[in-house]
Amino acid sequence: MDPSDLRADLAERLANSTPIDAATFNAACFMLTRALEELEFTTPEAAPLARRLLRVAGRIVIDTAGPDSAPDVWPNTREMALQWIDEALQALGYEARPVEG
Repeated sequence: MDPSDLRADLAERLANSTPIDAATFNAACFMLTRALEELEFTTPEAAPLARRLLRVAGRIVIDTAGPDSAPDVWPNTREMALQWIDEALQALGYEARPVEG
């Protein structure tokens, strides 16, 4: 899909007074990740972290709030989200790990 078509479609869906669905939320996260490319960050490490967090949020919503979502998907989605967050944090010298206890 042409990004300008997606942007126009997303703007129309967001302009409606009806609540947004999981697909619209995911599309908004995708468009925001693309918009990050146009921003000039004062700290270069911030852009990849923001991009990854938006991707994680979109994926969580599409997997758990979509019309075909099922609760049994959550463990895999949670694992993927933690892995993506951990990868983003490792680039900054940190790691995500379980809390003891």
